[in-house]
Order: sequence, then structure tokens, then C-alpha cells
Amino acid sequence: MAQITQLRLVTTLLLSFAVAQAGLGSGYLDGGAALLVAHATNAFAVLVLAVIGAVLGFGLRRSGGPGWTLFFPLGIVVAIALQMTLGFAGVRGAHVFLGVLVLCAITAYCSYSWRLRLPEDGATRVTPASS
Repeated sequence: MAQITQLRLVTTLLLSFAVAQAGLGSGYLDGGAALLVAHATNAFAVLVLAVIGAVLGFGLRRSGGPGWTLFFPLGIVVAIALQMTLGFAGVRGAHVFLGVLVLCAITAYCSYSWRLRLPEDGATRVTPASS
């Protein structure tokens, strides 16, 4: 199903950008003042990818997919918005702590998207893979 393939692509890109975001942030905190602009710019890319994931999740949920495909990325979008607010306000301790949690959530989101089963021929519902 194209929706699952698109979700997998977006979540993998999101994870890649989120890991890069952590690297840029740690480089900035380690004295690389020039990395602050890259860190701030990449934050918007992470937010956009999370929003795209939520939009894809909405379509997948409407076609009978699991509810987490919509609600998990919506929670991530809210967390990223809060994360960006803390970053731009200069609240470093909370920003770093929430950043770690956001990265963990994005990792789980990507992992879950790769565990979705493609529907069998003729089926319309998407089911999560069994353990």
C-alpha cells in the first residue's frame, strides 16, 4: 500500500533529521556557535516532517489503519513545537531534556511504521505486525 510506504519514508527521514538535530545541538553546546543557525533551521525541517507524518497518518487512519498512525505524530508535533519554544527562549536545560524525549519518540514512531503490515491482496484494513 502506497500510504504505508510513504509513512515509512517520511518517518525514516524524520529520524535522520532528528538525529542530525541532536548532533547540531551538541556541536553548538560544545562551542560551535556557527552551528546555532543550522540547528534552528533544521528544527523547522523536523517540524515539517512531523506534520507530514501526521497528515499521512490521518489518511492511513481513515482507511482503517491503527489509531496511533494519527495520534502519535500529533503528539510529536506538539512536543516539537514546545521544544522549539524552549530553544528560542533560551531555556537550555529543559530544551535538551525534552529533545532527548522527542528523539526517543521519533525513534519509536519510525520503528512502528516499519512494523505495519501491508494489507493482503484485496484487503482494505492495515494491521500492526504481531510480535
